Formats: sequence, structure tokens, C-alpha cells
Amino acid sequence: MATSLITGCSTGIGLATAVHLAAHGHTVYASMRDEASGDALLAAAAEAGTEVEVLSLDINDPESIRDGVGHVLANAGGLDVLVNNAGVGDLSAVEETTDAGLLQMFQTNVFGPIAMIRAVLPTMRSAGSGTIVNVSSVSARIVSALSGPYAATKYAMEAITQAVAVEGAVYGIRSFAIEPGFIRTPMLTKALSTLPVGGGPYDTVTSFIRSLYEDGLDGGGDPSDVARAIATAIESEDATIQRPVGPAASWIIAGRVAADDAAWIDLWKSQTQEEFAEGFQDLFGDAP
Repeated sequence: MATSLITGCSTGIGLATAVHLAAHGHTVYASMRDEASGDALLAAAAEAGTEVEVLSLDINDPESIRDGVGHVLANAGGLDVLVNNAGVGDLSAVEETTDAGLLQMFQTNVFGPIAMIRAVLPTMRSAGSGTIVNVSSVSARIVSALSGPYAATKYAMEAITQAVAVEGAVYGIRSFAIEPGFIRTPMLTKALSTLPVGGGPYDTVTSFIRSLYEDGLDGGGDPSDVARAIATAIESEDATIQRPVGPAASWIIAGRVAADDAAWIDLWKSQTQEEFAEGFQDLFGDAP
């Protein structure tokens, strides 16, 4: 029976992953900054006929990481799987990104997850096995307007994922980057709420992004899709590091790879929503 530690489990992908892994035999330590936020998770686990242990852990606090990982190791005697899921996804143009906002995003999306990895690697190395799953994004493959700072954090974590995969291989440690597209989660709703409301130099592209995100909230994937992809990575003998989740993610990645840079850039010169939608259709074709 595998022991798994998952971050950011109060809602969304983390909650779904905790329940899914527990239902498939894992001993799950589901962490979040405040244990009081765990009621929805506990209810979902009970409904699925399984159990998880809710753990208070703030990935931005070194002492909290030390205590949380220490608690898991003391109680479980080891750790088989780390799922780095906690993160933020605010949107802004590079010019309009604040120092504080950029630092917070890198702290939560990069420095915190790296600290988690560093905290568990010695145990996995000593055991001669372990799996680290970092929840990334298609934004690590395709960068739209207003996603630069967020995408930069995902590019960074994909580099860390690949480094751990090769550094840990001799010790039986595997590392994967899970790349969802739009998933209907509170994080997606919050990201949409961070868009500027108007009066700025990037109003036109902001309207395009708002429309894409609203479509994502309506027709995006379910957190359970990502949970299943994480479970597949953990259980699979396939060493593929970068793992898009679902046909829509694979479609958007393939479309950007196929489009030359000039065509991609020209798309963002569109002046109306209709022009942008037509250009997007020309580049990517019909969604799966």
C-alpha cells in the first residue's frame, strides 16, 4: 500500500486526487494551509467510502514543511509519492505585473514545491524508490497573453521535474509533470477574477482571455480527470515525463507546435472578439 502526500487538497484537483488515490488503496496525507478547510475533502472521502488524513502544511513556510513531512514519516515510516499540487494562477500582462505579485507566484508555484521535493528526496533515495508528481499546466507549453508570469512558474517547475527525473533515476525515483488545460476549479474562477476590468493598454487581449477562461469554466475538464492522470503516472511503467491531461490539452499543445510564430503573434493583433475567434479556429481547428 503506497503512502502519498498531496499539497493543496482543500478544493479542486488536490481534493479529487486525494479521494481518488485513497479509494485505490493509498494511505493519503492530504495537506492544506489550514486544517479547518478540510471539511469538503473529508465529506468527499466519506462519500467515496474511503478515508484520508488531513494535514496542516504551508508550502511557503519551511518549518511547516519540516513538521508536516516529519509527521508523515513518523507515522507512515516512509513516503512513496509526493504530489505537488498547491499553486496560484493570477493573470496579468508582464508590464502590469507587480513585484509583490510576481514574488508570491514564484514562491507558491516554484520555491514551495522545490522545498517539498528537497524535504522528501532523502527518504525516497534511502528507500530506493519514490514518485514525485508536479501538477503543471499546458501553460508550460503554450504562452498566451496575460499568462507570462504564471507560465514562467510552470516552465520553471517542468525544468525541476526533468532534473529530478534524471538525478533520481539511479535511486529508483521517478518524476512527472501533469499538464491540464482548463479544469473547472476554484483556482480557475479566481484567475478569471484577477483580470483587469478595463481602462488599460491591454484591454483588447484581456477581452480575448476573459472569453477563453469563461469558456473554460463552462466546458473545461473535471478535477477527477487530473486525478486519474496522476494515478496513471504513479502506476505506469512508462517513463514519459510531460503528460497532458485529456484530448483538449493535447490538441492545444499540438496546435501551437504546428503554428509558426508569426501566425501565433498575428492572432493577438486581432481587434475584435470575432476576429480572434476566427483566427484561433484557423490555427487550431475544431476542439476535440
